[in-house]
Amino acid sequence: MNKKLVVILWIIGILIAILLSSQSSNYLNYNENTTIPSTYPSAKAQELLSTYFHGGNINNSIDIVLVNSSPQEVYKAITAIEQIKGVCKTESIINAYIAYDEILGKEINYTSYEIYKENNGNVSTQELKEEIAQYLHVPLYYTCLFNTSPQDLLNKNETAFFLIAPPSQFTSTYETKNVSVIFVYTKYCPNYNFKNGTYPDGKISCEIHSKLSKCGLTNFYLTGPAPLVQELSGSENQRQAITFALVFIALLLITGIYFRSILAPIITLSVIALSVIFGMAIVTLVGKLYHPVDFQVIEPMISVLLGIGTDYSVFLLSRFKEELAKGKSKEDAMKISVKTSGKAILISGSAVTLVFLSLSFIPYLHTWGLTIGFSVPITVLLAVTLLPIIYGKIGSKIFWPSHLHFAENKSLGNIARVTMKKPKTTLLISLFVGLIALAFILSVPLSLDFTSGLPNIPAVKGLKILENAFGQSFVNPDLIVFNESSTVMNSTYVNTALLTEIAKIEENISRLSGVKQVIGPVPCNFNGTITPEILHQIRENLGTNNKTLLVTIIMNYGTYTQQAQNLVNTIQKMVKPYHGYVGGTTASVIDALDYLLPYYEMLIIILPIILIISLTAFLRSIKISIGAVGTILLSITLSLAIIYLLFRSADGILFFIPITIFVLMIGLGNDYSIFILTRVKEEIEKERNIESIVRAISISAGAVTALGVILAASFGVLAVDPIKPIAELGIGIAIAALLDTFVIRIFVYPAILKIALRLKDTIKRK
Repeated sequence: MNKKLVVILWIIGILIAILLSSQSSNYLNYNENTTIPSTYPSAKAQELLSTYFHGGNINNSIDIVLVNSSPQEVYKAITAIEQIKGVCKTESIINAYIAYDEILGKEINYTSYEIYKENNGNVSTQELKEEIAQYLHVPLYYTCLFNTSPQDLLNKNETAFFLIAPPSQFTSTYETKNVSVIFVYTKYCPNYNFKNGTYPDGKISCEIHSKLSKCGLTNFYLTGPAPLVQELSGSENQRQAITFALVFIALLLITGIYFRSILAPIITLSVIALSVIFGMAIVTLVGKLYHPVDFQVIEPMISVLLGIGTDYSVFLLSRFKEELAKGKSKEDAMKISVKTSGKAILISGSAVTLVFLSLSFIPYLHTWGLTIGFSVPITVLLAVTLLPIIYGKIGSKIFWPSHLHFAENKSLGNIARVTMKKPKTTLLISLFVGLIALAFILSVPLSLDFTSGLPNIPAVKGLKILENAFGQSFVNPDLIVFNESSTVMNSTYVNTALLTEIAKIEENISRLSGVKQVIGPVPCNFNGTITPEILHQIRENLGTNNKTLLVTIIMNYGTYTQQAQNLVNTIQKMVKPYHGYVGGTTASVIDALDYLLPYYEMLIIILPIILIISLTAFLRSIKISIGAVGTILLSITLSLAIIYLLFRSADGILFFIPITIFVLMIGLGNDYSIFILTRVKEEIEKERNIESIVRAISISAGAVTALGVILAASFGVLAVDPIKPIAELGIGIAIAALLDTFVIRIFVYPAILKIALRLKDTIKRK
């Protein structure tokens, strides 16, 4: 190959990648909601909510949590907030005051009219107010609502306005246990970005924080989708830098110890680190041309690229060192390493690429598949083109200060020999342990509670305060949307028959176990009589088309619990005949799992088949291929069982953890199989007997053990990541890699090879 041309092409590619990677942060997606097809009830409910309730033109993406704040302080806060560009409106305890004052004001003005009429107009304003107060049994200062609207009273006499305290049924939506909440509505979707990369709701969040601080408020938190995105994105670059540094240092040390060299790890990691730049460039391209990339992919992608890149490099350099030790020239040793190890790396890299690209067809994980899937081939090319040019030029000096020496690992060879004496027993024990682990895994439910895994940033603290004060179901209530064909209400007409039917449904739901409160367009005991209070309630829960009704359900259960899911399923069955659709977080969880699980089941079946086919094409033995894939599945099962034991919550395990560990290990675990079997194939071709297997394992032991430790280290450092799912993912891959390296490869692999070879052909003796 033309080495100069290769170097020039890589330099051009690196410069382009640097330019693109600098824009990657603008194309990350922090919205963890899974898009569900409109055929599902929760999706239909959300569509109706977005179209006919606030959400069509404005969005509640910011919630302000105030602790120990008075209504006057809340009013001061919203006055400042509503001046911010992009804020459409706010809802707070002030709305409760106004709603109560409107009802009270109507009663006061109606009573004043009756008193005035009885006295033939011969009554002074002060006397009139005194009689109103006496008649309605309210304090005299309540009569400040006489002939004035609540909003005018608030504007003219703030002190008098706040003296009229509404009862708890008005304020409970906005204040409880010394915690007040302000709902802020903006004209932007929670995950919307301008073309220049600016995040408008994030900018609004920062302005709100600044305004509230200037107002003298100290004990407050901003939470909701926008503050979460803003705070997570603000720390994303720092998390990426920490992950890269930790992985780089860990791999530098391990590679240095393995080669007993200073120069080899520095050169190797410097070349492979370029793959991260290319990976971030691909993030930009995927985000720009297809879809914003899930922010959680970045740290695992760094670990994958550095991990497999170092694995490939170590595999090449080990063969290079072995050939140099045999007396080959540096040019010949380089060519042999590329021809033998390079071929295995290309096969392995192709399989890994296919595995990751398969994720691009899976909802929620599609950007994982595209970013990592397109980054892996670049890492492979760096390892088999640029790196050999460098070490082929340097020669044996790359291993300085160690000496060229290559020795077989007799200990692992002896263990393999013992294992092959009773291969069937070894495999039966492995199968038994694997089945027990699998049974345990299947008994643990899956969860979509992403917030439980977020770091303890202010937005998360605010969310927890809100949930502790109002209850998790208040923050994430169940929303029933009735899409009626006829008009419910207009300026001259109220469909009392329909509302009576809705009231019966509300009553039936309120009797269900686990239902704390039902808030609908009419009370459960509605008898057809329209009062001002009921009219206000209808308007609050009626869509802009005057045909869509909203009923809110507050549960006693946690949003993500199995009890909550069972309750929502029951409610959905009850409202379905009346054109009702249940939305909200719990309903979305049910539908998302129902939507995603078939895809995951398909992956679990298809990926091992793809791997078996690719290994069979390389090894020309379907039995060995099946056995090799079986060992990978065993390591995945055992590591998942350990992860489930360590990290399962009351609601189960986050749903994408098992499938992501499965996909990553199906791809990455394949490396060891190909690297070991490449050497087995070489030795078997020389002499076909059991000792050839022992010799192949002994020769490859050092390199493959190093590869396993490298992969475990590259993902193990993610254990310190503040985002819990990423930490769990890193620990899971690390455990699987270590199990594969120190247990399965040593004890199970030789047994599989002996049985497979015996089934394929009679082993020839010397």
